[in-house]
Amino acid sequence: MSTKSKLTLRLDDRLKERAKRLAKERGTSVSQIVEDYFRLLLREPNGDDSGPESASDVNTVPDDLPPRTRKMVDALGPAATDLNLDKDTEAWVDAMHEKHK
Repeated sequence: MSTKSKLTLRLDDRLKERAKRLAKERGTSVSQIVEDYFRLLLREPNGDDSGPESASDVNTVPDDLPPRTRKMVDALGPAATDLNLDKDTEAWVDAMHEKHK
């Protein structure tokens, strides 16, 4: 059984409020929506932290997704693998990666 830990996300106030409303409408939490989305991106349907996968594995969408999730995946498109970040953002991403290992 895996343990859960806290993760702080920075969102635009308007987006945060919209996310809260969406979660309430769906009878879930923003945390659960975010966790489900990352499981989808990382192809971890059962919570298995089996390690890094290739970019082609990450962008492969399972066939058995619920209709709402399929619609979200189709709208978002494939995950970006070649981000062009400025130095400050890259330093922040690296710091967060180290913090949450």
